[in-house]
Amino acid sequence: MAKRVSHPPTSRSNIVLFMMDTQGARNMHCYGYRRPTTPNIDQIAKEGCLFENHFVTAPWTLPVHASMFTGRYESGHGAGAQHEGLEPGLPQMGEVFTKNGYRTVALCNNGWAYDSGNPWSAGTGFEEHIRYGAGNVEAVAPYVPSDNPDERDNGSFKAVGVACKWIDDNVVRSRSKKPFLMFVNCTEPHDVYNPPEPWRSRFLPEGVTYEQALAAKGGQAVTTIGDKPLTIDDWIVQRALYDAETACLDHRIGCLAEELKQRGVYDDTIFIVTGDHGDDQGEHTHYSYHSQNGVYDSVCKTPLVIRYPKAFKPRTRCKELVQINDLLPTLMELCEIEDEEARASIQGESLLAALTGPTREFALIEAQRAIHVMRRGWTEAGTPADLDVRFANVWYKAARTKTHKYIWASNGADMLFDLKRDPDERWNLIEQKPQLASKLCKALEAKLISMEQRYYVDMFKPTNTRSHQPAVTRRLQAWGLYQTGTVAPYDPAEQVRWEQEHGK
Repeated sequence: MAKRVSHPPTSRSNIVLFMMDTQGARNMHCYGYRRPTTPNIDQIAKEGCLFENHFVTAPWTLPVHASMFTGRYESGHGAGAQHEGLEPGLPQMGEVFTKNGYRTVALCNNGWAYDSGNPWSAGTGFEEHIRYGAGNVEAVAPYVPSDNPDERDNGSFKAVGVACKWIDDNVVRSRSKKPFLMFVNCTEPHDVYNPPEPWRSRFLPEGVTYEQALAAKGGQAVTTIGDKPLTIDDWIVQRALYDAETACLDHRIGCLAEELKQRGVYDDTIFIVTGDHGDDQGEHTHYSYHSQNGVYDSVCKTPLVIRYPKAFKPRTRCKELVQINDLLPTLMELCEIEDEEARASIQGESLLAALTGPTREFALIEAQRAIHVMRRGWTEAGTPADLDVRFANVWYKAARTKTHKYIWASNGADMLFDLKRDPDERWNLIEQKPQLASKLCKALEAKLISMEQRYYVDMFKPTNTRSHQPAVTRRLQAWGLYQTGTVAPYDPAEQVRWEQEHGK
């Protein structure tokens, strides 16, 4: 895009919150990865602050975005794999900044993250929601998707142009002094990994074609429940594609940062890059990609990089434990927003305080009973009658310190990992170190007791009909695995269909 004159300075800073959907920290060069996946984010980190120990509050999109927007833990807002929606009533980032004088816009294609037409969405309250992948949203030159299918991404290239046009229309051309909050969610790293060229060729192993790589893919639900397990060789190829997706989205982030510079708003913008979760790629059984039934670091440790010269010195690296629900209170502090209702609701801590010392004893990570996994398993698997999904009928709560992780499991199968010696969390040491496990368990319980929590009956997302099959839902109800607090329906015709399908 051509250079444009900068807009008048505001009394409050702008905010760009860029969510790399499904981006963990471990394959990012700025977090020590050997491959050059993130040159642009590396530069942003050099100009600002990188948080080395940033953790999300849960293992997937819905509860993590709910935590980011409300400043609360998963059990603090109640949205997750057992209750697929954020109940109304909690102050959210969009509405807090809107009523405090900000222009607010969400650019998002992922309905689990933000959906203005769904009252159960994780995010609401922004003035505008642009579903940039929709056909009625025009691409803006030069960020026009290629006609070559090998060069098409999941929409991030188009998103950069749409974001720039919004800034031009609402800030630059209008000469507005009103600050803006822009949330952008892009899903390039999400499975199925489908990176465009030239990143695909850069990262695929020598001798492996793209067609072979796609054939090796699994799928979150079917791989987790064991219907389609992947081999070690399959996972090596999947990781290469994932690296390519990360590098592609890093390029888009670099483009957006450069456009902000050209408009003269970059240094007056709190520019945040983070991830809502990563992916588990072969480290564990009965857990693949970002399945909802676990709290492993491969999924729950994500990037957090902030560039804002007024508050973060260049090349700052914060080693303290921080979490994604810390973003809302931090942004309110940086922008001098006093909102008593929101502050009273927030359970996160200040990232600014973490620059000077610890703000928490451990990171709290939670996972609800994964009826989401059970439903999708029986819906998507080729032989659902032969697959046992009860392993997902477990709640997990974890205390993650800098060196260890204690995981409380509702079925009694607790775990303890030494993360220095075993970063992939493969060796459960709970029998070898029972005293440490007991200490962390007590600290975890004390933390949970101190919080306001919200637990709700089972609920599948009301607007998500694509993966709903009434027969599967009824089957889960029959076993008591899906409990809505209402009478489970009985349909004689459905019983006949089941008997025909199973040869009864």
